[in-house]
Amino acid sequence: MPEATFDPIAELYDRFADLSHSRYREWLAGVLPAGGGRAVDLGCGAGRFLDLLADRYDDVLAVDAAPRMIELARARHADPAIRYRVDDLWEVTPDRDGAFDLVFSVNTLHHLGPDPQRYLPHVRRLVRPGGRLVVVDCVRHTPEWATNAVAYRVYRASRTVAGAVRAGVSGRSVADAMASYRLRRHPRWQSLAAEAPALTRAEFHREYAAAFPGASFTDTLDASVCAVTAPVPAEAGQPAG
Repeated sequence: MPEATFDPIAELYDRFADLSHSRYREWLAGVLPAGGGRAVDLGCGAGRFLDLLADRYDDVLAVDAAPRMIELARARHADPAIRYRVDDLWEVTPDRDGAFDLVFSVNTLHHLGPDPQRYLPHVRRLVRPGGRLVVVDCVRHTPEWATNAVAYRVYRASRTVAGAVRAGVSGRSVADAMASYRLRRHPRWQSLAAEAPALTRAEFHREYAAAFPGASFTDTLDASVCAVTAPVPAEAGQPAG
């Protein structure tokens, strides 16, 4: 379960997400359907957006492969509509769990591997006909000048410092700035970034549009992410593969 490697940095990541992911919340609240039956949060982490889902859906399955993340999510949201599960996201299947009115995920799906043509059909099968996909995920945005090893290290160091400054400003706290810096410098965070390469923005658009015809994209949430919403037509069958 590769996502479980977030356990050593769970608290640091939760604090980072509290600052950085707040910018997604207004957009998510605007695109989520007003209500429905069943929803799944793939890679729920510490449960930052589970309240949005529980307010709209009768049954919410919150899945993450990191046990410590699930502990943090349970402490944050004890809503009876939410069921928590520690599991690899590949183990969430229609045969085991049924299909969902909403499949939701934030900054997680790229951890399923480098090949979107493998993991996107898996995600697609979880959306029932007539349901909806709502995803925010990381995109690769390394500038052209940072192509060699030395330039890339300079770029990463500058992002670490810039991220810490941004966290300090957002949280109005030196402690928040230091937490961001410690997270970005943590060996586990750096190994995760290296092991889970994100798609470029153009690749993200292409692959999601192919897997989810009719998808709509939002590129303005942050330079490091892309967001997508997609309806699955009621008459559509689930793809093979």
